[in-house]
Amino acid sequence: MILETFKHFPDFELLDSGNGYRLERWGAYRLARPDPQAIWEHQLADAEWKKADAIFNSKWQVKTSVSQPWPIRFPLPLKAGEAKTGEWSIKLLARLSTFKHTGIFAEQAANWEWLTEQVQNTEFKAQKEQLKILNLFGYTGAATILLAKLGCFVTHVDASKPAITWAKENQIANNLPNDSIRWILDDAAKFVKRELKRGAKYDGILMDPPAFGHAPSGRTWKFAEDFPRLLADCTELLSTNAKFLLVNAYATNSSAIALQNLLEDSIKKTGTLESGELCLKQNSGRLISTGIFGRWSK
Repeated sequence: MILETFKHFPDFELLDSGNGYRLERWGAYRLARPDPQAIWEHQLADAEWKKADAIFNSKWQVKTSVSQPWPIRFPLPLKAGEAKTGEWSIKLLARLSTFKHTGIFAEQAANWEWLTEQVQNTEFKAQKEQLKILNLFGYTGAATILLAKLGCFVTHVDASKPAITWAKENQIANNLPNDSIRWILDDAAKFVKRELKRGAKYDGILMDPPAFGHAPSGRTWKFAEDFPRLLADCTELLSTNAKFLLVNAYATNSSAIALQNLLEDSIKKTGTLESGELCLKQNSGRLISTGIFGRWSK
């Protein structure tokens, strides 16, 4: 099992953790946010924690001026012969949103790096066609923006209108063409069923299914009951030349091993399967597990 952390994300640091909180740097600002897993003691002095620009305790308590939204940049690897400029990166708009979130999950940077490797694979790019990618439960669109910036055509599906509105703001912030992303406000499982009937195919699929939720129709989603069916449907949407399928999962009772077993049963294509925990590494080297992932690549 892999303990996966990102390699290079200068605009984010996990400065410290403990006593039920994380102390993080998001670009220019320090934030203190709850993390119930952090049952250990702080390593930094209390004086460092008091430097936080905002702390979440039932709601955000802003101690200094925090411009909202503010940009967070994630670097992309340079292509051969390109100058090192700020343009070869993606910009994500962060906010102090309800229930402690910023609209960006920093640990996902490890998956962004992995996705970049899959898309930039020379054999895959030799298809000489724009890669069609499906992003289910796409939230505010970090992975969607990344893949569109890399030249893919992305279908982004989410059941939350505010999340898609935020994702569209990220599209504008990155000067991406309107036709680089197809936005779908819908229940992910129902959309996939319709795509199967239409005979749609995708060269890569990624998804971040919740542990529990409600579709716009009011239907209840339960990971253990609904995800295996969704995964089986998604494998049928993979094209002949498909390169990857990535599953990220937060707050489920499933393990990374269970996720890998399910992928083994569902994906009939040859390739590499791997699973593990997504982690954040704080400056001292201590790891915090944030969720599980499973992924297949060709």
